[in-house]
Amino acid sequence: MNFIALKNLHLQRLWWALDSPALLALPLVTPYFIDAKHRRQIQEVLQALDADGERIINSYFQKLGPMPMGRYFEQLFFFAIQHDSEYELLEENRQIFEGKITRGELDLILRNQRSGAIEHWEIALKFYLQIQDDAQPKYMLGPSTRDNLGKKLEKLLGAQIPLSQIEEIQKDYPGIEPKLMVKGIFFYPWQQSWSLSEGASTNHLKGAWLSLDALTSFNDSSGKWLLRKKPNWIGGLQLKDAKTLVSISEIKTLCQEAFSEEKGPQFISRFRLMDGIWEEESYFFVCPNEWPEDSIEQEYRAYRV
Repeated sequence: MNFIALKNLHLQRLWWALDSPALLALPLVTPYFIDAKHRRQIQEVLQALDADGERIINSYFQKLGPMPMGRYFEQLFFFAIQHDSEYELLEENRQIFEGKITRGELDLILRNQRSGAIEHWEIALKFYLQIQDDAQPKYMLGPSTRDNLGKKLEKLLGAQIPLSQIEEIQKDYPGIEPKLMVKGIFFYPWQQSWSLSEGASTNHLKGAWLSLDALTSFNDSSGKWLLRKKPNWIGGLQLKDAKTLVSISEIKTLCQEAFSEEKGPQFISRFRLMDGIWEEESYFFVCPNEWPEDSIEQEYRAYRV
């Protein structure tokens, strides 16, 4: 991933969304950039917007209002395509109905101006923690444990991608080509062996997860850390100073306090100073000591009730 200095937070996240490596290695996975020239063009567009267009950028996202992180992640792509001469945005969030029931939704329909092809993109942002040294995707759990990579692959390939092949869509867009744009981070047990999950890219972004007890013994006297809340799970964060960063002892306290309010894993990052800018160096999830067993048991009890 190529680092470029950007001041606007939305653009920092946008560049990470476009340029970070794909999580998956499947035939339908597509990179955002067509080639190196395209990457340079978008880099120049974003730098120009960063210099002169902050009001335009912030106004665009403020008008959208609050939304889940996944929806916001999609909007980053919609914004990029509106400023990209290589693509034409045709539809976003196209819903498919059966009677009064929503069967599904196509995240994005666009025209590739270079090839002329009409493409259906399914966009996803995922963070999974491997709980067993096993390549089966079911062992990649989401922080809440309700989701796992196996379920996500089934949904993407079995339900979402086939939507563009139904008669309604084929009538509007004959020959439309389905694509996958799946970004995020896979987290592996701290200082333990792990396996590359089936379907995962060898080049994906990696982090580590560890228990609160393990973090307590974590020694990092010189590090600068940040506790991240959604949508700041999206990467690319750049800071001009270290005012919001804390020491390892302070991040331990913040995680302990967070667990008193919410039981799920907490996302933290270590930052480094590069050319006068604090940028992300590594990613961690800090988990309750009994995670994932306690979380799975809570989900089971809730289901039983």
